[in-house]
Amino acid sequence: MAKLGLALGSGAARGWAHIGVLKGLDEIGIRPDAIAGCSVGALVGGAYLSGGLDAFEIWARELSPLSALSSFSVSPGPGGLIDGRAAFSAFAEFDRPIEELPIRFGAVAADLGSGEEVWITEGGLIAALRASSAIPVLFHAVERKGRWLVDGAVVNPTPVSLARHLGADVVIAVDLTAVPKVLDRFDPRSPGVPAVIEKQPSSPPANETLTETVSRFVDDTRRWVDEQLALAKARQLSRPQLFETAYAAADIFQMQLSKARLELERPDIILKPDMRNATPTSFDQADEFIEEGRRTLLANRDAIERALETAKGAA
Repeated sequence: MAKLGLALGSGAARGWAHIGVLKGLDEIGIRPDAIAGCSVGALVGGAYLSGGLDAFEIWARELSPLSALSSFSVSPGPGGLIDGRAAFSAFAEFDRPIEELPIRFGAVAADLGSGEEVWITEGGLIAALRASSAIPVLFHAVERKGRWLVDGAVVNPTPVSLARHLGADVVIAVDLTAVPKVLDRFDPRSPGVPAVIEKQPSSPPANETLTETVSRFVDDTRRWVDEQLALAKARQLSRPQLFETAYAAADIFQMQLSKARLELERPDIILKPDMRNATPTSFDQADEFIEEGRRTLLANRDAIERALETAKGAA
């Protein structure tokens, strides 16, 4: 029997889409045999396997940007400004050794001391999830076996290699940064970017007098000048802002890193939910993101079933 593995990628609030992916799989009667998660992908995968996904989904759907922030304690500490332990303590009842989960599970983190990718496949679940989602500078780094670990998104955002290591024959990768939040208004190929307006002389109507010709020329010229001034003003005012530039740059980095890893470690199916409208504070859009994950999974149902049948036949 072919074993199905999920590689649930990083993506902060976008990770609510992973809930929809898992719900979609349940809907079509397919259950994974292994889950590899990075950052929020590890959080959702861990919640699913520990029996806490329903509670996690309710919590996600009730969040607002401010309530999300209130779940954390601002307390400068090792490698970050925020201590995430208070937020994770709300799910302490679901903590258990990873070895006792119903199927194989692993979380990706990064070692600050060596820069190495770390696969956590044993020990306490909550501690593993904290390490995998410890966004550098924002959250405290997590000490594990003498190593200081941070968010695995800096090394392997969509961990296909870990899913294979966990025994998967067929891997579905969920890449939340495949459709990045770039500043497309500055893309010259975008229809939203105004082009240079060229003055097009209008054709003179029949029997136009000289006075009417001069008047029409003046009106056309004034209109063209006004359009050019408006265009110049729009271009002057339309410049990248500080925070949107920081977020777009981080998104581009994650997109390119994930793309490179997926080229090296090819999954059988790549799901690419359209999450371009997400921002760092989009925690209140769980309804929309969960449905986008479900929609994307169901749209790829035939491809998933074919991949499983092919792997079954080859076994």
